Amino acid sequence: MKKSLIALTLAALPVAAMADVTLYGQIKAGVDISKVKTGDKVVAKKQVGKKTATEIADYGSRIGFKGHEHLGSNLNAIWQVEQKTSIAGGDSGFANRESFLGLEGGFGKVRAGNLNTALNDSSDSFDPWESGADNENALQLGKIKRVDDRKVSVRYDTPVLGGFSASVQYQPRDNANPDDKYNHAKKSRDSYGLGLNYENSGFFGRYAGSYAKRAYLDNKHLNAFSHNTGLTADIYKDHQAHRLTAGYDANNLMVAVVGQYEGFKADVAGAKKNERTEVGATAAYRFGNVTPRVSYAHGFKVKEDGEKQKNSAYNQVIVGADYDFSKRTSALLSAGWLKEGKGDYKYEKTAGTVGLRHKF
Repeated sequence: MKKSLIALTLAALPVAAMADVTLYGQIKAGVDISKVKTGDKVVAKKQVGKKTATEIADYGSRIGFKGHEHLGSNLNAIWQVEQKTSIAGGDSGFANRESFLGLEGGFGKVRAGNLNTALNDSSDSFDPWESGADNENALQLGKIKRVDDRKVSVRYDTPVLGGFSASVQYQPRDNANPDDKYNHAKKSRDSYGLGLNYENSGFFGRYAGSYAKRAYLDNKHLNAFSHNTGLTADIYKDHQAHRLTAGYDANNLMVAVVGQYEGFKADVAGAKKNERTEVGATAAYRFGNVTPRVSYAHGFKVKEDGEKQKNSAYNQVIVGADYDFSKRTSALLSAGWLKEGKGDYKYEKTAGTVGLRHKF
């Protein structure tokens, strides 16, 4: 009898040890259809063919593990490990989405790891759309979301007080410049983030911002900044992004507006700013199991080296609907249109997608 009790106790230990661990994730994918039209003077490397593309696309599937341990005195150790799991294959590595270790208590929470910025966190407030990554500039508000990021950093989030909360974030130079950490021969690229939030009875307002002394901007980012840009991938100085979001999300209704500014300049003496201002809006209403929605975004003309650029303004429209089979499984349908520039400098993309999403 004693041996049976000992064996039962030992068998239960792993279950008890993992009682606070949660497995979660999303599997979501569909079929994307897209077509691009470009003007004759669009840079050759940005021109595409005239055919319509049809492809199976992953929408950002992921799997994660998270948990906590009570340490006493209203203090908890918290952790999370999350990674991409594309059904189309190709994803590699572990903890390549938000992953961290930290402490949480009455003071708020402090975390260190691969953390979302406040900009990244605010995107769900105005952009509920899903699509493959190649079509995010037409089927999501991808041009606005180009400044979203995830950084190896430390972040502090305050507790919610009267509907208000805030966060501050810092990425050290040796995480931003890992290949230079023992020499410091390169200029620092440490960065700072700030988030301010207010929520009350369904109404919300958010500010999210970031500043980096220097930041590497790749061609994907710069093409989202302006498809007709003359800028090339490089390290830019004084990179900053500021976003204001406000809206209402309750009683089956969701309405949100967003405004964003991004600015940076070449890391040379006398350089002037490259900058862009954008606005957007999304509205949705739930009718039973169906949630139709629409989004609109407008990008004002960019400035490059202080000069306003022709053929850089853009307009974007997305329409679609979700149908919920259950609390966890939904069918997705949407169509989007993006046009930037005119005439010989036009970039126009139309796209549609139909897919399925399951949360667990």
